[in-house]
Amino acid sequence: MRKPFLLAALAMVLASACCHAGDIAATPGTVSTFAKIPAPGQPEGIAIDPRDGSVWSGSNKARSKAVIWHHAADGTLLHTYEVMGHSEKAIHAINGIALDGQGRVYALDYHGARAIRLDPRTGAQEVYATFADLPLCLSGRRPCEPGLLDRPAWPNWPTFDAQGNLYVSDLNQATIWKVPPGGGRARIWYQGADLASIYSLNGMQFDAQGRLNVMYTLSTRLSQFLRGVVYRIPVNEDGSAGERSTVGTACIGDGLTIGRSGRLYLPCSQPLLNQLQVMDPDTGAVLASYPSAAVQKQLEIPMDAPASAAFRGTHLLVTNHALFTQDPAHFAILKLEVGEEGLPLFYPTIDTPVSTRTPEAAR
Repeated sequence: MRKPFLLAALAMVLASACCHAGDIAATPGTVSTFAKIPAPGQPEGIAIDPRDGSVWSGSNKARSKAVIWHHAADGTLLHTYEVMGHSEKAIHAINGIALDGQGRVYALDYHGARAIRLDPRTGAQEVYATFADLPLCLSGRRPCEPGLLDRPAWPNWPTFDAQGNLYVSDLNQATIWKVPPGGGRARIWYQGADLASIYSLNGMQFDAQGRLNVMYTLSTRLSQFLRGVVYRIPVNEDGSAGERSTVGTACIGDGLTIGRSGRLYLPCSQPLLNQLQVMDPDTGAVLASYPSAAVQKQLEIPMDAPASAAFRGTHLLVTNHALFTQDPAHFAILKLEVGEEGLPLFYPTIDTPVSTRTPEAAR
């Protein structure tokens, strides 16, 4: 008579252990639509406001207006902000997005190679940082960019440290930039001659040990043909970059985010996969790929060249970039259950206020 009671009690204990208060248990790999994205579409960059769960993302649509979207926690579109000074002739627009402790938005604009800071309370915008167009190292000039092709800066992914420094990956120039608290001209924090590639450094996040994990999107090594690599760079006591090490090889990745377990979640931007891979931080092994082919076929909006991802509870919100299909019906933010919470990001307090200029185009 006691056996059913014990089994029931055990089941209740296991159920309570699997989830945090307020969470609803869901199977890892489950995908749903969080929000459909309006024109100009092609969302990239995503940040979650920890105060209210609202979501910030941007459009990377070529030759279009650069806009930043603000969605409520339930997916309702609250505001659309047009980025000041962006040229509609630019071949890219907004790439990465981060938030500070005051809820201000830092968006990386390809045009002008700059970080724009937006204060949602007033709509005011300003240029927070700029990133230099470096000459090739072959020219003999310093500082310089490695590689054989001279290309402009492409600020791609921002992440803060606890002190308020903003680290920004440069997809073109194989560089990680560092911007001091309060903004200004960025300086080179890390470069690697072997990282020169048509698509170089991308998604980044600090792990629990304070090391910067970074996605190298497209490796040039034959042994890693059509693959991406996750690297780990420690921060020295003086703030400089330490010696880089390899975590593992994965898909042609775009963004990167880290779970509390230390696992790395990597959106795969290559069209034949259309998945997000989960990497073991110790072995570099790919532990899982979401969604499965069976789930993908059943989705209202299929995962299509996912670009950026951010944790909210035990799920990821993923920008459906649809870079290769360019299908407007696929421009969306998807919700992907992964079964764990994310490692907390840094949301530092930045003392400098945003200038009072409010662009006429903000709405």
